Amino acid sequence: MKKADNIKRSVCLLAVVLMMGACGKAETTDTSAADTTAAESSVEETSAAESTEKESEEETKEEETKEESSEESTKAEETEAPEREESSVSSTETTSKETEASSEAAPTTEAVPETSPETVPETTAPQSTGKGVKEIYGEITQKVALVSPMVVPDEYIANYYGIDLGSLDEYVFSMSEQAISAETVAILKAKDAGSTGTLSAALQTVIDQKRSEMENYLPDQFQIVDRSTVQVKGNYVYLVISDKADAINQIIQAGIQ
Repeated sequence: MKKADNIKRSVCLLAVVLMMGACGKAETTDTSAADTTAAESSVEETSAAESTEKESEEETKEEETKEESSEESTKAEETEAPEREESSVSSTETTSKETEASSEAAPTTEAVPETSPETVPETTAPQSTGKGVKEIYGEITQKVALVSPMVVPDEYIANYYGIDLGSLDEYVFSMSEQAISAETVAILKAKDAGSTGTLSAALQTVIDQKRSEMENYLPDQFQIVDRSTVQVKGNYVYLVISDKADAINQIIQAGIQ
């Protein structure tokens, strides 16, 4: 029994020793692996630092190269500037010389005055003076010496000669106050041209009455009445009995045009 117990103890001790050895190996293995990882990381950091230094050196070299090229281009521009100015001056002088030569060579042409077409004066119809009937009569009294003229009242015109005053736009009816004078000036402006026939007939009645009055008593006045006629122009109907009828008729005709 004792031997068996001793053998078991020996086996247990051996197992313990083996286990301890295995643990030592594992720790050694882990330590070496850690050392290896640390060494690798330090190598990587060193290589990264070296690459960074190289990049910075390259950048510095590139900047220096750029500065050198910039200085060279500046010098080249400064060198080319005077040459450009000289070429510009020379080209300007050449152009001015060519212009002078062309102006001398070109023949001078005299300016020929343009002939404008003959203007034909326009013939326009005389415009209406726009004078009223009373204004025309006022002009007659100023320019012609009438024989005691008197404007006949409206009632006399309407009742004695049968003139419808409502059909008139304007009118003047004047007779001499002297019984020995047949002088009469009547200017009627009708509202409607259709009523000029009636008005013309009414003024013809005036001629007929004056003729009968003067025929046996005043032969000279009868001749004046006999020469008179009723005139119609547009809406105007007028009568002039006077030894100055020509001058009075001209004033009326000028006023109603």
